[in-house]
Amino acid sequence: MRDFFSLDGAFNKYGGMLADMIILSLMWLLFSVIGAGLTIGASTSAMFYVSTRRIANREGYITSDFWLAFKTNFVRATVVWLIILVTSWLVWFNLRNIEVVGALSVIIFPAQLVIMAEIGLISTYIFPMNARFDMGVKQLFKSSFFMANRHLLTSVSCLVLLISAVALFFVMPPLALFVAPGAYAWLSSFMIMRIFKKYRPEMDKDPVLEIQEIEAQKELDRRKQRFNSAANSKEEGDIIIKDETDAFWAIQEEDAVAVTSENIFDDADNETKGDIWSQLRDAGSSETDV
Repeated sequence: MRDFFSLDGAFNKYGGMLADMIILSLMWLLFSVIGAGLTIGASTSAMFYVSTRRIANREGYITSDFWLAFKTNFVRATVVWLIILVTSWLVWFNLRNIEVVGALSVIIFPAQLVIMAEIGLISTYIFPMNARFDMGVKQLFKSSFFMANRHLLTSVSCLVLLISAVALFFVMPPLALFVAPGAYAWLSSFMIMRIFKKYRPEMDKDPVLEIQEIEAQKELDRRKQRFNSAANSKEEGDIIIKDETDAFWAIQEEDAVAVTSENIFDDADNETKGDIWSQLRDAGSSETDV
């Protein structure tokens, strides 16, 4: 019981997570309402920026991170949201007036349902992608469509979470207002980030650990080079190399390894600078979600 209430215990861990969800939900609601619904895209992108960083244990503050992502991605997220909104309304309008097309309804009705399903699946990826990747609107839709259909199990799971969060607004409005948006972002972020890292393994990598890995790799490469050089020459200084073992131990003295960390810390969030489509396209087309 003492461990449960300790600083590193489950009570503080999950209690802090719940508090973060509530704060995130309230901020999403506030920034969505102040724009009369037009800012839902920007606030959703900001919400996913915070949640995806939190599950990766990235340092920062919810309010400042949310505001930074909101204003940074505002224009692009708003354009994306308006496209989704208008397309969804057109599909809904077509379904409501399907009788106008007469006998063609047997073809048009299923087609509209497929389009609506695709809009839902794409929506689960496009706002997290907008929050964490730097690309144009066209690339966002293209990449989101690819991911949504390639990782269908994850896509459907996230869509079910989204539908459940929306349904909660009609069943228990107070709870939905305080918890549902943040909980949806948090839970879906675990699944979505797993997909993102299939294409960008370096995302949210700790810059300090990355520097250490670079140092270790450079040290290994340096020793391999000196080992090969010593083995070929059969002689290292005053030591005669009799075999490969002698060659290896003859070059174990330490040298300073210069590592340039400027580029790593300049890109501490490990965001993608440019189009991810080439990575998605080259990854193949037959991967099964686990």
